[in-house]
Amino acid sequence: MRTAGWILMALLIGATLGVAQQPVPAQPASPVPLPTSSADPKLEAHLLEWEKKMANVVNFHTHLELKRTDALFKKDTQYTGSVLCMKPKYAILRIDRINADGKKDPLDYEAYICDGKAIYAYNGVQKTVTEIPIPHNQHGVDNLMLDFLAGMKAKDIKERFDITLFKTDENYIYLDIKPRRPADQREFQHLRMALFGPGPRTAAVAYLPAQVYLLKPNGDSELWTLSEQKVDVPNITPEVFKFSKVPEGWKFQQAPPQPGPGVPPPGGAVRPNGQR
Repeated sequence: MRTAGWILMALLIGATLGVAQQPVPAQPASPVPLPTSSADPKLEAHLLEWEKKMANVVNFHTHLELKRTDALFKKDTQYTGSVLCMKPKYAILRIDRINADGKKDPLDYEAYICDGKAIYAYNGVQKTVTEIPIPHNQHGVDNLMLDFLAGMKAKDIKERFDITLFKTDENYIYLDIKPRRPADQREFQHLRMALFGPGPRTAAVAYLPAQVYLLKPNGDSELWTLSEQKVDVPNITPEVFKFSKVPEGWKFQQAPPQPGPGVPPPGGAVRPNGQR
């Protein structure tokens, strides 16, 4: 059981480097058409630099703005939230739906806690908390977020994903990422990420994520815009990620077994909050 939110978190950690927060330029340009040429030779240098600097990061926090687009009904839904991750495998993500009046909907939210032993997924609409145990043999679990938290190497990333450096400008590096493995292909069709570049205006935040566009197999899409990125926030310990209790009136449940390799989920891709 994985979600686009956890995929995003994985790639946030994968792109996060040990740099200080500084003023940043305007948001990156909207996603552009997929490239038709081969990867830019500079991609290898960017991936190696990411790997080298990632080793120094302990934790990462950022504010999120999310727009989900329903391909069937041509409808956009807006969310706001934040994510906090810490090595080797701790994370908290929460997003709240924004109503027409511009305020958060107190009943429509999603939250995820990973305490290193299990992932707890909160669904405010269904009022459920789903526990997803993490096997002891961590390297054997097929979880993109946890794989990145554990520290994937550039070589492993290239083997698992088809990554293309399709554009750079004064402030950003634009990557196109396509999954190679069936398990990842069930989660997303392709993903486009804008990272801050190493230029003079963004050197202090180089390689931190700025924007992520994700296209799902069912045609739905998500645009995540990040701000207030911070690394190595003080006083963050494993206690911060501790699962406490189930909200009153909610249902606690175990996640269903994972489908085997190449097996799609029953009924096809599931829309947010269980809608199809």
